Amino acid sequence: MEFFSKLHIQALKGTLIRGTLLLTIAGFITRIIGFFYRVFLADHLGETLLGIYQLIFPIYGICFTIYAAGIQTAISQKIAANTRTGEEKRKTDRKIFFYGLSLSLFLAIFLSFLLYFLAQPIADSFLLEPACAPYLKILSLLFPFCGTSACINGYFYGKKRAKVPAVSQMIEQLARVGSVLFLCTLLHAKGEFGCQIAVFGVVVGEFVACAYNVFKLFKEFSLRSLLHIRKKRKNLLHSAEQTTSHALSEASFHILSKRNRKKGIFFSLLFLSGTLTGTKLILALLHSVEAVFIPAALKKYGYSSEEALALFGVFSGIALPFILFPSTVTNSFAVMLLPSIAEAHAGGNMKQIRNYVTKSGKYSLLIGYLFTALFLLSGNFCGTVFFHSPDAGYFITSLSFLCPFLYLSTTFTSIINGLGKTGLTFFITTLSLLVKIFFLIVLVPEYGIQAYLTGTLLSQMIMTIWEWYYLRNYMELSTKKYLLYPVTFFILLGMLLGKSGFF
Repeated sequence: MEFFSKLHIQALKGTLIRGTLLLTIAGFITRIIGFFYRVFLADHLGETLLGIYQLIFPIYGICFTIYAAGIQTAISQKIAANTRTGEEKRKTDRKIFFYGLSLSLFLAIFLSFLLYFLAQPIADSFLLEPACAPYLKILSLLFPFCGTSACINGYFYGKKRAKVPAVSQMIEQLARVGSVLFLCTLLHAKGEFGCQIAVFGVVVGEFVACAYNVFKLFKEFSLRSLLHIRKKRKNLLHSAEQTTSHALSEASFHILSKRNRKKGIFFSLLFLSGTLTGTKLILALLHSVEAVFIPAALKKYGYSSEEALALFGVFSGIALPFILFPSTVTNSFAVMLLPSIAEAHAGGNMKQIRNYVTKSGKYSLLIGYLFTALFLLSGNFCGTVFFHSPDAGYFITSLSFLCPFLYLSTTFTSIINGLGKTGLTFFITTLSLLVKIFFLIVLVPEYGIQAYLTGTLLSQMIMTIWEWYYLRNYMELSTKKYLLYPVTFFILLGMLLGKSGFF
């Protein structure tokens, strides 16, 4: 028995590693494409329009959270934690998926109409930038496609089969970038027209990715249904003979039981997705408030409207994605880790959980420290050479200290969610965001963008340290060796380089 248990653990590890590699490769390809795409957008839109382009995505984030984010995670967790076997598991997995998809599409279509007809009031009152309205209308078209893709990806994540989501990610990026480059080149589009095409490219990318996902899901279900029909035919004659009143009575009981199970699956999924969506929605709203308040706070500090939007565009559209580029590895690992942790937790396999937490912590910190050093030393060069923006170089250098905390927190958040402690991650993330918003509202109008960068670093440190403290019993990592000493070293290095005039 112990031998088969070890084989199962090795299979889980292999699936997790393969899935992580697939998502990492896809993530790197899409990030590289995205890197050159952002250079293109910066040249064609200019920093002010780039800021307006970035400003519409908080609305996208809120809507995506409502119609997809929680539902996708719930589908993934429910399928991963489904301990049934054989045909019973196959049927239950399908029910989980279709219930989630129905709910997602209903919400996505409703929000599409809502955003399209209320685009101007939302741009005026929430984003505080009326120029965003036409771009919001275009953005509203993608919700049903995006929701469908999210549910299908959730199904395959739950099965620990990352190939379809990985390929879908690359297809989406290629379709988006390819359509924008083609149309902008063909129509010589720049300025506002170019910005409209850039938003339209997001819709095109999601539509093409959705078509691919639907095709792969149809293929998956058709093949499994065919195998099931062949198996069922073998027992058809035996089943036909079971026509006694006792058998009919049992069949009636089975139908009632089946209906009750369906209701149980639906309400279980609804409760989990509702809980996840509620917590994610509050976080998305806080993220949106943060994004909207950055230009407003910079205006209070003394920047003009155009200067504030330009600075926001450089920060959120160039520097932050640059810092997030290496997180492809930790993001991929986190996505695959959640269903694996959920499955190990459902089976009471504490040894496996401890192994996942320890190794993921070590690798996340290693990647974080490596890129902190890299961005700290080359940030100014990257911003000036690639984006022709000294502000981008300054932001990249300043944000380099985020890397260890940001990458580690991504993994730890996924682990804690996999353990079923979504309320804890919600509390910690909310506290972290409130720290940032406090700096943004109170200190940025007085001290400028540097206060926001300081608040961002402090909030991420609080979040990571709190998660580390909660997971300390699940891992074998020395706090001094892996966190305190390296962080102290980089802080001292940063102070030394700053005093020497390096940045």
